[in-house]
Amino acid sequence: MDIITGFIFGFLLIRLIISVVNLILRTRLPELQTGQEGLVSVLIPARNEAQNIDRLLQQTANNAYRNIEILVYDDDSDDNTAGIVQQNAAKDNRIKLIKTQKLPEYWLGKNHACYQLAGQAQGNYLLFLDADVSISSELIINSLAYLKKHRLSLLSIFPQQQMKSFGERITIPVMNWILTSLLPLPLIKSTKQSSLAAANGQFMLFEAENYHKNQWHKRFKKQAVEDINIMRAIKKQNNKGHTLLSNGQIKCRMYTNFQEALNGFSKNTHEFFGKSYVLMGLFALITTFGFIPVYFYSGIAGLGLYFLGAVLLRLFTSLASRQNAIYNILLAPLQQLAFLFIIYRSVLNKARGYGVWKGRRIGN
Repeated sequence: MDIITGFIFGFLLIRLIISVVNLILRTRLPELQTGQEGLVSVLIPARNEAQNIDRLLQQTANNAYRNIEILVYDDDSDDNTAGIVQQNAAKDNRIKLIKTQKLPEYWLGKNHACYQLAGQAQGNYLLFLDADVSISSELIINSLAYLKKHRLSLLSIFPQQQMKSFGERITIPVMNWILTSLLPLPLIKSTKQSSLAAANGQFMLFEAENYHKNQWHKRFKKQAVEDINIMRAIKKQNNKGHTLLSNGQIKCRMYTNFQEALNGFSKNTHEFFGKSYVLMGLFALITTFGFIPVYFYSGIAGLGLYFLGAVLLRLFTSLASRQNAIYNILLAPLQQLAFLFIIYRSVLNKARGYGVWKGRRIGN
């Protein structure tokens, strides 16, 4: 076995170990309970979310944790998002619509929306939710109890992803496959290393005093991946943050087709690799074409062992993420090809200085 083949097998083994750790060591949100002490401000940035916002508002209003206010920022929508929010606000005085403010120069739309929401929030805790998530009746009470128990400044959760189209099934699992095989999630909370950080802007629960003191969304107003940057900054301050996987309490259908997923992931995939396009490219080459030197130097037996490890990796990462393991194993070659497309688009965006998301340029 040559050095290259040994490295490929070693890298696969390390990822298998990490995926097993994430599967078995309490990386999901537990069902904890807490009292109704402390106002939670549920903050929802919404741009053209008419198809989602009514469901989320009703789920939030009916949550087991009752001491909440619900603020929705209409981020220059051209559909009926604002009208739907106003209809719900007429029925529940805890719901409030914050109207569009002109997007300032050097701000990204979502970051500005979150900043505007936080500026009007009255809560002791600030919960940022994307408008396309679905939440259980116990989500807020479970997550708040966890944040209090572990004295966190920030708790983030990766929702269980819902996939209906073929394009979603060959793109969305790629991100969980990367995350849960490269980052041991328990280390986010237990170490001070800012490099061991991850977060998901679809769910971010802050202790309000820490947030207002640092003005996190303002600090990272130009960052397309503000969530990870915020978690890294919190750890650099020696404050505690943690990121968990959903235990079903929060779900999300991020994208509805291949093109949406391609556009969405290409703006942030490099963040999984410390913003290094070189590391991202090497990872793609090894995971896509690593079987070639394995076969060349180790023959059929080595190739069989390699593919067994690759299948187990898909199995463990799928189970940790509550995804269909059979689908992910069968679609693994197409998911790998989709990953290469995502990287290509990411590099193209880097070269031209911008990407496009929801009709806005992201970048210079």
